[in-house]
Amino acid sequence: MTAVEPTSPTNTPTTAPRSRRDVLCGLMVALVVPGAVLAACSDSSDSSGGATTNGSTPGGSTPGGGGAAGLTAVADVPEGGGVIVANPEGGMLLIVREGDEVKAYNAACTHMGTTVEAPVDGVSTCPNHGSQFNAADGSVKKGPAAQPLATVDVKVEGDQVVLA
Repeated sequence: MTAVEPTSPTNTPTTAPRSRRDVLCGLMVALVVPGAVLAACSDSSDSSGGATTNGSTPGGSTPGGGGAAGLTAVADVPEGGGVIVANPEGGMLLIVREGDEVKAYNAACTHMGTTVEAPVDGVSTCPNHGSQFNAADGSVKKGPAAQPLATVDVKVEGDQVVLA
């Protein structure tokens, strides 16, 4: 007996294996489209697209501040602690407060660039490899990071922290 062969070709389409670029593009679309839909569906009175950072609206105007972009309200920065906010010039900022003194640092860990977390007990920790930074001055408390967080000049205008 012989093997039976089909009399007509199968109509199953063959697909080439997906390239890494195709997979990454598909992933980006999957990540970006929901954000665009959320922004389109947000309340029109909220000019930030619905995004807030620790109760503040990044990029808002400072009341009476001549149009300077407010990073966060001073009241939103806990005494002896800090918050992570968006920098209108790109990246993220760690804003800390001790009494009336407000300071800011580039929140990118100097080891690999991951955004550090808001300080706990005066220490900001990088979630990637555990580097720790003193929130009061940005210095390294524990590696692998070897360089301190870069200082960013800020000032207080009214009730808002703004770039200096």
